[in-house]
Amino acid sequence: MKEVTLEEVLEDELELLHKMQVRAFMPLYEKYHDDISPAVESLEYVKGRFSIPSRKYYFVMNYGIKVGAINIGTKNADDIMNIGPFFILPEFQNMGFGYAAIQEAFKLYPEALHWHLDTILQEPTNCHLYEKCGFVRTGSETVINDKMTIVDYELLRGN
Repeated sequence: MKEVTLEEVLEDELELLHKMQVRAFMPLYEKYHDDISPAVESLEYVKGRFSIPSRKYYFVMNYGIKVGAINIGTKNADDIMNIGPFFILPEFQNMGFGYAAIQEAFKLYPEALHWHLDTILQEPTNCHLYEKCGFVRTGSETVINDKMTIVDYELLRGN
């Protein structure tokens, strides 16, 4: 049985978070060889993102087990909630944890009406997950290299 909760990452857990992030994103990095991959972010970069007051990291938890992580918050002091990076560890992928984690994010920020994230166009499983959660493509695409394009998604909730 699945019970997903989001547990705020503490400063002394950043090294573990970084190791999990590298492990989760390394297969995509090896596939696309992109220099924007969270797999190649340094621990210092993750610490920098952690220190932004308007953003928070959460572990995606299932009965006390860390199955992934999600970073949520605003960019540039706007009112758009941004998700990213977001990952589920390889051994827990395709089990519904990603969908459940996004639903929990919505519950954590019920006042947030506008959400944004991006993903790799060539990863249909990622695109399917976000579309299943209600996100729609904005039409914005950024070609990273001849194998990889980043597509933007948004979700408008309520009024």
